[in-house]
This record gives sequence, C-alpha cells and structure tokens, in this order.
Amino acid sequence: MEPLVRVKAVSAARKLFTLNVTWDGGSKSAVDLTGLVHRSRHFRVFIDDPAAFRKVSVINFGSGIGWKNGLDYAAETLKLLASEQNPLSGKYLAGFQSRHNLNTAETACLLHVAERTLRAYKAADELPSPIAISLRRMDNDPTVFAAHYRPIERRERGRPRKQPAA
Repeated sequence: MEPLVRVKAVSAARKLFTLNVTWDGGSKSAVDLTGLVHRSRHFRVFIDDPAAFRKVSVINFGSGIGWKNGLDYAAETLKLLASEQNPLSGKYLAGFQSRHNLNTAETACLLHVAERTLRAYKAADELPSPIAISLRRMDNDPTVFAAHYRPIERRERGRPRKQPAA
C-alpha cells in the first residue's frame, strides 16, 4: 500500500495562481493552478480576487490545502498536478522506448512524428508538452498504449542481402 500524500507547507508563489508546495518527505514543487482557476466554476472566484488565492494553508493534517473562502484541494490531486507539470527529457523518452521494447519506427509511429524528429527529441533537455503528456499517459495505462501501438518490423541495418536463386 502506497503512503498517503501529505503537504507539509504551502505558500503562494510570485507567479499568479502558482503555489510553492513542500511535501511531507521534504521534496518541493511549484504547482501552477492557472488551468484549474480558469476552468473550474468554483475556483474562478480567484480571477476577480487574486489576493484571496494567496491566503492558502495546509488543512486536515496535510491531506489537503484550503483557502479562507472555504475552497479546498486534496493533496493527492495537487501532487498529480505537480507531477504532470514536471518537464520530461529525452532520457525519459529513451527509457519509455526501452521499457516497452519499441524500435525507432514504432515509437515514431506511436507519437505521430518522423523518425528524425524522434531522434532529436531523445537528445532534448525538455520534450514538447504534448509528447510528455502522451508518454505519461501510455506509461500509466497499458490499455491506452495497446490502443495506439502498431508493430513495425525491425529492419536489419546495412545493405540488403541477395535472395538465393530459386
């Protein structure tokens, strides 16, 4: 059983609708809640009153965060947001390819990019957001991976061999 996600400390960051979170284990995250504020009818109140957003605190022994207006947000969901917002590097892409035993053509097809683009992504410090979202989703849900995977035969490198005469 996984340990419960707990928030040790939370404060508003300088960037609008962003929080600095310290987790129970000591790790830290900057979590941008802009999407939540603009898409949730409940959190939309902060658009008209950004100062109220800054008055955030830890609630329920770290199982969530809350504001003076009564809104709250679960620590587990906040951790998921933080995780989703972490950039992924080309090393993650290479690991994804290895974990799923994919060749370059299969990985490129899966992500709908050219093989040349895939090779450039593997060397990148930060992957484009849509690629990172796709990789996380397929890593976390085998059904999503299976829905989009199409095998592509691995080709031998080098010159083609002559076929024996019949």
